[in-house]
Amino acid sequence: MHRPLSQADLLPAGPLRRLGRQVFLFSEIGSTNAFLLKQAAALQDGTLAAAEFQSAGRGRLGRRWLAPRGSSLLLSVLLLEPPDSPLRLYAGLLAALAARETIEAETDCRPTLRWPNDLMVAGRKLGGVLAESTPLPRSCARADLRLALVVGIGINCLQQRGHYPAELVPNATSLEIECRHPVDRPALCRALLRRLDAAFTQTAPGAFDWSASHAAWLAHSDDLGARVRLQQDGRTFTGTVLDIVEGGDLLVQLDQGARRRFASATTTRLR
Repeated sequence: MHRPLSQADLLPAGPLRRLGRQVFLFSEIGSTNAFLLKQAAALQDGTLAAAEFQSAGRGRLGRRWLAPRGSSLLLSVLLLEPPDSPLRLYAGLLAALAARETIEAETDCRPTLRWPNDLMVAGRKLGGVLAESTPLPRSCARADLRLALVVGIGINCLQQRGHYPAELVPNATSLEIECRHPVDRPALCRALLRRLDAAFTQTAPGAFDWSASHAAWLAHSDDLGARVRLQQDGRTFTGTVLDIVEGGDLLVQLDQGARRRFASATTTRLR
């Protein structure tokens, strides 16, 4: 179960409708997200990139993503979309929901979701999603596909406590730590790709069902009712999380009395 990923793991049994038209598997790369963003104009919709090690892996707000070689599931997906695609707003959320469902189905672990797209177990981070986009040049884009969306997913699989820096030990975890036995990383990869393929095939403008995604997030969120501190544009806010609203924004009841939506912010959980 500790074997490296193979090309076959990125082309799971059974046809995928959208993903896997091109596949890249790296022993080492700076960032699979950065690779797909840079090469988007020359790649096909549904291209996959995975790596055993990322030397410049990134999370939200430019934070580094650190993972020993072969310890995590690290992959990115390229989606070529029209400018009004609902995936501009929801790609990260859909990927997080798919990852959570996959982990629950394939392991003994029951992760929750933390806004915007983190996978958590008992307050410790198990994984996360980073969605980024770039416009495609008119010279290479179809008239209706002008936006390149890249969705990166990282799931801690085989790490032990000793793999984390001391300052991260209280806040990070892995499937092996939580399940108390090694997990089958290749099988997890194949299952995740099937769920991602289903999620990203049903998102045409006018056809996206926000209510279903919202209900799934509510059912598995660890944010609702939580006290948080949010930093946005040099300002600091504190309050209580009420909901995630259409568009993917976090709705917070501020301590000052008003309700405020946050599209992005640095969030700290208050004990």
